[in-house]
Amino acid sequence: MEKTTLNRFFLNQSDSFERLRVIDWMLNPVNDIALKAWMKENWDLLSEYDTSVEPDIDKIWFKLQESIKKEMAEATIATSHSLHKNTFIIRKLFLYASAAAIIVLVVGSYLFFKMSDANNHDDNLIAYGKNVIIEQNNSLVNKVIKLEDGTTVTLNPHSIFYYPTHFINGKREVALKGNAFFQVAKNPEKPFFVYANNIVTKVLGTSFTILTNPTTKEVSVSVHTGRVQVFEKNSASQSAFNEKVLTSNGVIITANQEAIYSNTKNDFQTTLIPVPLPLTNIKENEKSFDFERTNLPDVIGKIQRVYGVEIVMENENFNKCIFSGELNKENLFEKLDIICTAINASYEVSGTKILIKGKGCN
Repeated sequence: MEKTTLNRFFLNQSDSFERLRVIDWMLNPVNDIALKAWMKENWDLLSEYDTSVEPDIDKIWFKLQESIKKEMAEATIATSHSLHKNTFIIRKLFLYASAAAIIVLVVGSYLFFKMSDANNHDDNLIAYGKNVIIEQNNSLVNKVIKLEDGTTVTLNPHSIFYYPTHFINGKREVALKGNAFFQVAKNPEKPFFVYANNIVTKVLGTSFTILTNPTTKEVSVSVHTGRVQVFEKNSASQSAFNEKVLTSNGVIITANQEAIYSNTKNDFQTTLIPVPLPLTNIKENEKSFDFERTNLPDVIGKIQRVYGVEIVMENENFNKCIFSGELNKENLFEKLDIICTAINASYEVSGTKILIKGKGCN
């Protein structure tokens, strides 16, 4: 049985046919080991929030089997009085539904218990004691959370957010498991720290997105406005924060830039976000990209100013190039595609810079 199929079943996303197939598979003792492995794998996803006690898989599995046997026996007695002897298929479906309900109840309840137990604390916010609020988004839509300082956090589905009722010690600290968009209220006197897996993001007032990959444990921070510092958690665990420590153990990224932390390499890779947007301080009348026989350096210069992205031309012959065209509807990379086609060039993203390559113009 594929893991994705089991995931859909326990998330109640399977159709009727698939549910019957999964139930039939689960009730076959031959598949016990595979089902236990799936259960353990899903419980392990929560282990980083509860490392004190390992889940007793065998004990839970035994209780699960006993519950199924009991439910099946009771269901058999009930259906023997109400169903005709020729309605074997209906009886089987009824029994399957009863057993499946027990499986979902036991597994779902245990997962919820583990998650709830995990949510009772976060080591990064230990200084706040019990004054920590846990927001868990179990819905299929984003959840907006307002903090006391005016900061807005948009929490993605299946994500958990920790924050104190009141910020103390001259800084604002929160923790995240999963994905969220932050719009941080400006307060130079109280920097804002977000703990996510092995990294910490520090800002004064800006907007950014944090995404975590549950499989690779990679964390990416994408800046929409302003500037942020991203650094490893171990360097942030020191008793005193200072600019030298933060900048020497991490990276600084600005609007339209992204930092990706590799959990295996313990380092950061910086690049541009997939779709860079014009900077928020750029006025509407400055976003016009209508060029008529304009020198290429002027075209590239305007793109750099609007998007805050550094673009480097490979050789001086590009200064001789002339470009004409209207590029108001295209995003940054689409603009560069059109320009490079017109001057027989190409471009590549190198870190947070863009390099235009080619022979240039005569």
